[in-house]
Amino acid sequence: MLKRLFPSKSTRYKHIQNLVKRINTDIIDRLEIFFPMWIMLAFQHYLIKSYDIAVFSGLKIDYDRYYIFSMIIEDWAGIVNILFHSLLFLWLMKRYESFGPFRSVKIDCQTNFLLFLAIYSFIDILIFGKMMMGLFLMFLVLYIIYRSDNMRSKISTIILTMIVLLFSIYQDEPILSTSAMLYLPFLFATLALKSKEYLYYAQKYLLFIVFIFLSTKELWFGFVGLGYFIFFYSYYYFSTNEKYNWLKFDSH
Repeated sequence: MLKRLFPSKSTRYKHIQNLVKRINTDIIDRLEIFFPMWIMLAFQHYLIKSYDIAVFSGLKIDYDRYYIFSMIIEDWAGIVNILFHSLLFLWLMKRYESFGPFRSVKIDCQTNFLLFLAIYSFIDILIFGKMMMGLFLMFLVLYIIYRSDNMRSKISTIILTMIVLLFSIYQDEPILSTSAMLYLPFLFATLALKSKEYLYYAQKYLLFIVFIFLSTKELWFGFVGLGYFIFFYSYYYFSTNEKYNWLKFDSH
């Protein structure tokens, strides 16, 4: 649609391109890798609404793990949480450039920011209980497939994803159980076919699958994610006239 409305050789395209190029590229690179963090924060919001978590017992929430497409006034807390964490991390990344998890170069995400998020979600088990274990393992899978593509790593990701599947089914948790079930074929294809292309798909689709099923519960997060994709699609089109390589964090 953008190509039809704003052809790359049109004056309208040139004007918008000049505006887009004024945006600090470091901020764009940092903001782009926040998507898995947003998933973690939205998942926490979903857990609070769906399960009896001791820390939040004083909130007197009407728990319902079977709801779909929820949009209530309390969901603004999830949006505020995402904004707060995003602004906080943007400031930390600018203030402490040398600290590994906050480096601005996107390729560092595979050994720094994703690992940081995995550790972050593991620590959150102390707050949100065992229901957070599944997301921690999925983030660990994402970190491993960015970190290494050897046979041992591929087998490890399959084992961890199967653990998430069984654990989530046992806990009657639909988002990660369904996500893990749909994601396993990508990992088996990566292992069997030994193709960089299938590894590339496995890296991209893990977060996308979780996002889709999380949005069926938290519709507000679906709009947040849609805004993310539209923004970066537009940014890359107007800045470099390139197609946005969505959710691929180690490529420029």
